[in-house]
Amino acid sequence: MLTNRTPSDGATTQRFLVTCDGCSFERTADGRENAAAIGNDHRQQTRHDVVALEVPPSLGDD
Repeated sequence: MLTNRTPSDGATTQRFLVTCDGCSFERTADGRENAAAIGNDHRQQTRHDVVALEVPPSLGDD
């Protein structure tokens, strides 16, 4: 599920982990729009349900 929140000014880009309930598909995405596009593409190809989880900034740091 994607949130309706937008990052505040000066905030870093939100990171999402897009996963599939029906297979081992798993991708990361920068921004809500990219996560939605990845999920929609996978859903169209497989008809599987996908989930996009926001990754907290502390977990996304290298």
